[in-house]
Amino acid sequence: MLTTSTQESPHGSVSDEPLSTPPNSNGFGGCSCASHRTFHHRDCMGRRWTGPDDDRYLSPYDGRLKKLVVQTVGEWHNGPASATWERTTIRNTTPLMLRIVCWAMSSISMSPYQKEERGQIDEESSPSLNPHRTSETDEESQLSGDSWGPVCVKWAPACVALFFLLFIPTDLNGEVRNNGFYEKFRYRYWGYSKIPRNPQESAIKIGSAPKENQEINPISERPLRPRYLCFLEEVRGVRVENVERWLSQRGNEYDMRYIFISYTSEQFSPENEEDMEALHHIAERAARADGVPAYWIGCSCMPDDDQLTEDVHRISDVVRGAHSLVIIVGPPSGDGAKQRTTMLRQLGNRMWTFPEVLLSPGDHQITIYTRGQDLNNPSRVAKRNFAALAWDDAAISRQLVDHYESYILLTPLELVTLALRCLQGRETTQYFAGDMAYALMGLLRRRPKVDEHDTAFQAFARLSLANDSNKLLERLICILPKDTSQQWYTIDDAWDVNLWDIDPMCQVAGVGEGDTVILSGAFAAPIRWKSFAPVALLTRNTAKRWVARICLRGVPAWFIFGVMLTKLGDSSPKIIFLLGIGCALLGLALATTLASPYMLRAIYMGKSWGTQPWFFGFEGHLDIGTIEANIFGVNLGRLTWSPFSSELSRHYEADYKECIGIDPTEDPDIRDQVEKASGGEYGKPKIFTLVDTYTMTVTLFRAVRPPVAVLLCGSEGGMQRAVMCSYDWRTQTLYRETVLRMKTLVLEKMSRVDSVRVGLQRPSADTLMPELHSLTCPERGAQSV
Repeated sequence: MLTTSTQESPHGSVSDEPLSTPPNSNGFGGCSCASHRTFHHRDCMGRRWTGPDDDRYLSPYDGRLKKLVVQTVGEWHNGPASATWERTTIRNTTPLMLRIVCWAMSSISMSPYQKEERGQIDEESSPSLNPHRTSETDEESQLSGDSWGPVCVKWAPACVALFFLLFIPTDLNGEVRNNGFYEKFRYRYWGYSKIPRNPQESAIKIGSAPKENQEINPISERPLRPRYLCFLEEVRGVRVENVERWLSQRGNEYDMRYIFISYTSEQFSPENEEDMEALHHIAERAARADGVPAYWIGCSCMPDDDQLTEDVHRISDVVRGAHSLVIIVGPPSGDGAKQRTTMLRQLGNRMWTFPEVLLSPGDHQITIYTRGQDLNNPSRVAKRNFAALAWDDAAISRQLVDHYESYILLTPLELVTLALRCLQGRETTQYFAGDMAYALMGLLRRRPKVDEHDTAFQAFARLSLANDSNKLLERLICILPKDTSQQWYTIDDAWDVNLWDIDPMCQVAGVGEGDTVILSGAFAAPIRWKSFAPVALLTRNTAKRWVARICLRGVPAWFIFGVMLTKLGDSSPKIIFLLGIGCALLGLALATTLASPYMLRAIYMGKSWGTQPWFFGFEGHLDIGTIEANIFGVNLGRLTWSPFSSELSRHYEADYKECIGIDPTEDPDIRDQVEKASGGEYGKPKIFTLVDTYTMTVTLFRAVRPPVAVLLCGSEGGMQRAVMCSYDWRTQTLYRETVLRMKTLVLEKMSRVDSVRVGLQRPSADTLMPELHSLTCPERGAQSV
């Protein structure tokens, strides 16, 4: 099969070469991407990779693209095909010697008090939840739970196995990586911004020089007057005239007061001549009643087709310069009578009429005329009271009215936030994808020129860059949507936090292609999904550990020399004293071997004062004891559930008013979500678990795809907002999958990443189910350069 495509960018592009092999089949994930094209990627070292569309991540070891393999809980691994990444089972990666020690001493458990401190609680054994529990019953439980019989049975085979393993040099304490920091996220963005914050960073073609004073995000000039007005004749009738031409004939001293006519095309259709005549008739009566020589009305004062787009977005300036605002409502011709309040709410529900009321002059009341009623007795309402009369969101929109009437002063961030909430719930006939941003644009001081090719997000991002919006985009990235399908302009946070409660620590350097931004200065670290890894522990070098290390490391030497000296001493009576020395060495080796499980546990499984930072992830849910046993070999209660990190996190108040994080599945609602996610379809949210070995916390969270990177972009409530991102290597874009809250101390162990391309919502890829995959996709491979 042959496919062709044009080049997208220098870092992620589509090949026009013929394909001989298909997308790589995800043997464990089940689904595969349906695209038959090959793509190009350039990593941080400048190496290019060519291959099909599949899920990959950037390896922290060498920066190369690697296939994304996710360790998965057993029942999830054997579940339905619902992922484009490979799945593998969870394996214990603890060194063999420590696993033998853990096996021998596995029957020794923690006390109920220890379990409760770490969130491993149950109603019967918990001292806090069971008030009838006493120290005597707790001691009996400890004695029955810590059965030493199995330990005695396993001890001898464990000692034999450890004896032979002591002859093999092995580092049991894990590797200290990256100088004790989290792994670096080896990412580099090679492309340009579509709209950079600094014009010097704009794209320049080969052979051309950058232009001086080049405008990347040009700003529209505010007109001092409307371009056209409907001027009243002396007795009756109106004339639509160009304002500049009118003033050139009559002089600049001419009275240029005018009223602004607000209406909706749902009630007065531009295609209906009767509606237009009625509209102009009422507008003329209103202008003569107010004693002004002209009025502005959208159906007649924007006659030039080549200027229509700019005229529409200059309406906000026309409203600001008006004498007063006149609203005309009425049922369309042929319709029956409607209540005036109903028609007013219909007008108030339109997106473009909202800024007309907000920006109207406050020194005159708003006049309301109703078609078919007495035009000599119109209704008048103060601007501050209009919200309760015509707007469903009066509680929010009234704050904007108070701001424009100078009763309260909103910050730029509060202004944009409240305006977005009001505009997103209003209806409009779409002309451009960015209409909502263009309606918002009229409320702000600086107005970028309209680009009909902009998406809604790009138009909003350009508007944010052009104005002092107090890092609105940076804060927006840190928001966790309440719903995965929530649009970017819905700024409802899962933790019910306002945008101004988030303090960004990075900067948006530009607007990217598609619905993306170029982010600079964030802290980043990768997540390891394919398996756990041995974690280096920092322990105190006590005398007990020092002696145990010398004894264990000396076992091979003592045994070998003991055997040699015993043989020599036994062979000749003259050196029989060597026999005693050899037997002593063999006895020391035997004693150390018999005590080796205890010694190894004392050395490597005691209290740790620091750990090598890692982010481990797996798909599904496990109890925290099993997680710790798979990472450290034994459950000593080192790991705890995070109480506040995720929307799924749960906690309770223990004795002495202490906050204890608990297993989220203790909540029946969370347990149901976990069970449903195990059989979820592709594209639906799934349950993942993140283990942070630096803070020693475990977090259960929900996402559509497994995030491969952690971006710390801001702080809120004393914790860091961690944007969990998946990676689309075709375009070098990190897409927000979810947002977690992490402890602030993780900052001291993370590195900053240079400019990254970030998107808020990843498009769903076309996929092939496994049974169709083998029938429709021939095999194809990949090349690395």
